[in-house]
Amino acid sequence: MNVKDFTKDIKRKYDNHCAYLWGGSGQVVSKTTLGTIIDMEDSKAHAVKVVKHVADMIDKGYNLDKAQFFDCSGNIVDSLNKFGICKGDLRANDLFVMGTSISLKNAKEGDLVFNGEPTHKNHVGYVAEDGKVYECKGRDYGMYISKVEDWQYAARYTWFDDFKLTRKLKLTKPAMSGADVMNLQKALGSHGFPCAITGTFTEN
Repeated sequence: MNVKDFTKDIKRKYDNHCAYLWGGSGQVVSKTTLGTIIDMEDSKAHAVKVVKHVADMIDKGYNLDKAQFFDCSGNIVDSLNKFGICKGDLRANDLFVMGTSISLKNAKEGDLVFNGEPTHKNHVGYVAEDGKVYECKGRDYGMYISKVEDWQYAARYTWFDDFKLTRKLKLTKPAMSGADVMNLQKALGSHGFPCAITGTFTEN
């Protein structure tokens, strides 16, 4: 898949003024009832913030038929699902462990950046060109552009790699090993299949 197409889909959500809702996964703002917002949010105070943000969107003349509700990971997962990269609901920490941790200074278009604790990431954004990060920031902001240096962690994925096996892998004794095995294991992990990155081809 082309990284530029993925970036374009993330930018579309920013251009359409998509809003934040806890557990949001693409619900159209104009079709989402107050009862749904209250049910999905984790407190009445947060539900009030969401409603206020929608009211501000109306005042600014935004098209609520194009705007959707997302939370931070819902924004990323929506595009992953759309391009057939993975299926299902994933949280920020789930996305982090699917990738390979890299230095923030090396982050480039297609990488994800995270905030949170060393053992648990709770917020995620997508790195586009020029160090811009697109994130669904929170109930007061919705889709937002930040900078890579505003984040704590970064991870890289094989989603956009033109990955090809260089040989037919099979179970042998001793086990086959090498860079191609490791690349396969990383690719499986990036697509949501738990896989130890060992470089050795085994049943586990």
